[in-house]
Amino acid sequence: MDEIKHIKVAMVGAGFAANIHAEAYKKVIGINAKVVSIAVAPSDIEIAKEFCREHNLDAKIYTDADKMIEETDADVIDLVVPTFLHIKFAKKAAECGKHVICEKPLTGYFGDPSIPIEKRQNVGFVDKKIMFDDVLKQCKEIQDVFNKNQRIFCYAENWVYSPPITKSKELLKSAKGKILEIRCGESHSGSHSKFASEWKFTGGGSLIRMMSHPLTAAIHLKIWEGLQRENNPIYPNSVICTTTRCRDFLKDLPRDEDYIISRPVDVEDWACVIITFDDNTNAVCLGSDVTLGGIENWLNIYASTCRIETRISNNNTVMAYAPTPKQFENVYTIEKTETKCGWNYSQPDEDWMTGYPFEMQDFFECILSKNFKKPISDLELAIWGVKTMYAAYLSAEKGIRIKIPK
Repeated sequence: MDEIKHIKVAMVGAGFAANIHAEAYKKVIGINAKVVSIAVAPSDIEIAKEFCREHNLDAKIYTDADKMIEETDADVIDLVVPTFLHIKFAKKAAECGKHVICEKPLTGYFGDPSIPIEKRQNVGFVDKKIMFDDVLKQCKEIQDVFNKNQRIFCYAENWVYSPPITKSKELLKSAKGKILEIRCGESHSGSHSKFASEWKFTGGGSLIRMMSHPLTAAIHLKIWEGLQRENNPIYPNSVICTTTRCRDFLKDLPRDEDYIISRPVDVEDWACVIITFDDNTNAVCLGSDVTLGGIENWLNIYASTCRIETRISNNNTVMAYAPTPKQFENVYTIEKTETKCGWNYSQPDEDWMTGYPFEMQDFFECILSKNFKKPISDLELAIWGVKTMYAAYLSAEKGIRIKIPK
């Protein structure tokens, strides 16, 4: 039997995503992940303590993330914080000799950095060309920092590791099919997060928060296809996009005619992006905060030799019916469902289906490898994802196709 390996993790954040990551650590095979420290805002100390109790962790709690990154003897810093903090802490970690796991999306435009973030207003109405140029600058800066310090950047885009996507790649390889089109999307009725409604925290609305998963998975599949077929990755070339705020159409409806949770301030709540790749094939990506009935995650592949349809969530693995919401009120069924009355698409293991344990397995194995093997979802994929999304925002504003710089 192989000897168990050990890895030390320091986490920045103790919220929703941190809980998903902590559960995924436990499912990694052959590697014992120990959380040695956690950094949270001073107002969240009790949340961090409860997080440690929930996951049986003996971790030192910091209220200064910079100090924790400098002091901790962790092998990797796991960034499970709002998007506007990703670049700052990722660069700090690399400069302190730490590898990084970073939640999606990589970054975005969050307004004038000279103004405290709580005082920034209407960031979403800034010229999208200004946003696009700023994001490109950030991408170059973080790439330079990680190249200089020779650290691994693990991009926590879990769709890339989900069993449906992994199986799709296996089927495509066997069928020797050329991907001609990808159709994909993520939708639900709106986020409960206080950060989701304002551009200054998230860097955008449903496009960057929701569509980030399917869009990045589509980019990954085309890069992978190019490497498999001709040892030459196929990258995004240009985008056409449209966005809207469906909430504006609902403002005069009575409450019993409006079950949408989404309450955007300066962000969109619906978006559609068409990516054209270097080989002139396309991906059609949807992101919506105005879809009832629970979260919907899907990706379909139309190839020259086969057709593959995947349902990462809202699949019928377990179908459960209840005559009223009471029967299932104390049990989890599926994310973002408005009611448990009627038929429920109940996931037996949502984290497994969405790929979280598999991404952590890959990340830890790469970090512990002798030559720092590159993870499947890496900094290159993170940069391509955010460049494509901000080119899409510019396209939506200008009403034209936008080329994506290499």
